[in-house]
Amino acid sequence: MPTVQIALIQEALFHTDDLIMRELNMGTSHATLLYLETMCDSAKIETSLLKPLQREHMDFPQSEPRIEELLTAVKVQHCRSVQEAVDALLQGSALIRSEADNLCVSFNAGKENTRTPNEPENERSLGGNRDGFVEHLQTNLNLIRKHLSSGDIRVKYFKLGKNANRATALIWLDGAADQQVVNEAAERIAALSSTHDLHPGLIRKQLRENKYSIFPQTFNTERVDFAAALLARGRIGVICDQSSSCLILPASIYTFMLTVDDLIQGTWPSLLMRLVRVVGLLFGLMLPSFYIAIVGFNYEVLPFKMAFSIKSSLENVPYQPIVETMLMIFIFQLIAEATLRLPSALAQMTGIVGGIIISEALVQIGFVSNILIVIIALTTIGKFVIPSMELRSTTTIAQFTLIFGATILGFYGIAFALIGILIHMLALEPFGVPYCLPIRSAKS
Repeated sequence: MPTVQIALIQEALFHTDDLIMRELNMGTSHATLLYLETMCDSAKIETSLLKPLQREHMDFPQSEPRIEELLTAVKVQHCRSVQEAVDALLQGSALIRSEADNLCVSFNAGKENTRTPNEPENERSLGGNRDGFVEHLQTNLNLIRKHLSSGDIRVKYFKLGKNANRATALIWLDGAADQQVVNEAAERIAALSSTHDLHPGLIRKQLRENKYSIFPQTFNTERVDFAAALLARGRIGVICDQSSSCLILPASIYTFMLTVDDLIQGTWPSLLMRLVRVVGLLFGLMLPSFYIAIVGFNYEVLPFKMAFSIKSSLENVPYQPIVETMLMIFIFQLIAEATLRLPSALAQMTGIVGGIIISEALVQIGFVSNILIVIIALTTIGKFVIPSMELRSTTTIAQFTLIFGATILGFYGIAFALIGILIHMLALEPFGVPYCLPIRSAKS
């Protein structure tokens, strides 16, 4: 077995000050204890090694105990190279190197700085459970197993990242998930390589079927009950250590319109809420382009009084409809971004006061019309009805496409742009599964 030199371990860690070494007497021979004090719990080291070693010295002073028999930790592994020893230290293990046996053994002594599973701020539910994922892989897997309580759960571990070796788990329900999809997902995850630390954001980019598509192809959730419900319906989960979210794949367009309340409510309330979200999606997608097409090309589609009112409100606006529309969308996006980053009390004041004052001022000085303020407000509210942040971003991009189409050809431009978006969406097949599954299939 290759010799693991302590000097090489120190050199690999650049002689960091938090690397602690302690000489130990193992009978007539000597051993060295190494651990990172910022990663290890001293109480675990004392319980797993120092106390058993002290009892051994008291009972058998001249004996030379074997390290494997002495350690009481659950996870004990041999380190056959310097790199394995360094990786064990960085993952929270302690090392014991015996000179007599020429062995280097690691045992688990890591600190557990995990927070309580609380309800995620971004995915609140009226009737669901109140636990969410935390930044600890084993805790997250424990939460999913408690929710599903099934012996059919399968877990496959991966080590990702050349430098970080981030622990990642692929989890699915045997018999519910398609085994071909599971195998393909495992192959794609195993093929990931990066010199930097990997997290679900980078993994999500690598798992996309079409890297240039505007549509999200993996679903991200922080709710344990939602992830467990989707796993029970044949989906596959990807969980990373040090991340409080779970990637669900394969995802269809209907997955991004679901919430956990839809899965626990009755049929008719669930359908009603989904209908409201679809209306909100259509508002966020179509209203600005309809406004530009009507104002720029087809006033005749409106009743005479409404058309006359809109026309009179536009007399003092010196810019083309696309300019004022893009200006208002940009301003409302700025307000929405500011409210997300500010503290809650200040965010509410900024959103309400900022939106009202800025809109009123722009109307008075003639930059935009009154009707456009209403349209952009409905558009923004409609987009926030969508439960998925990824789908909201997609809606904004598609909204710009329809706006440019309406500016060029009016309703014909909207039709051409919408047909192009639908063709692209229907052609997507992440992991060989059609992106636009029927609603019944998406639920089951």
